[in-house]
Amino acid sequence: MGKFKEIDRQRQEVEEVINNFDENNTLLYCKIHIPVYYSIDEETGITHYDTDSMRDFFDKEIKQLEANEQAELDGWNDKMRDYAMDNMTCDMAEEVYENM
Repeated sequence: MGKFKEIDRQRQEVEEVINNFDENNTLLYCKIHIPVYYSIDEETGITHYDTDSMRDFFDKEIKQLEANEQAELDGWNDKMRDYAMDNMTCDMAEEVYENM
C-alpha cells in the first residue's frame, strides 16, 4: 500500500507542474517560499519583522528564476539554430558560419 501512495503522490506533483503551463508551454505561475524572519520584543510583546532579509531572499529567488528562464531560452535558440543548420546544404551552412 505504501508504494502506491508514493506513486500517486508523484503523479499529483507532475499534474500540478503541468497545470502551471498554458497551451504555449508558458509558465503561468510559480510558488516562491520565503522564510519569515522576526523577533518578539520581550518587554512590549511586539513582533518585529526583518523585512530587509526577506526582501534579499525574494530578490535572490527572482534572479534565479530569471537566470533559469534565460538559460532555457538560450537552449531553445541553440536547438532551433541547429535545426536550421541541418536543413541547409553544407555550402550554405559554411557561408552562414563565416558571416556570424
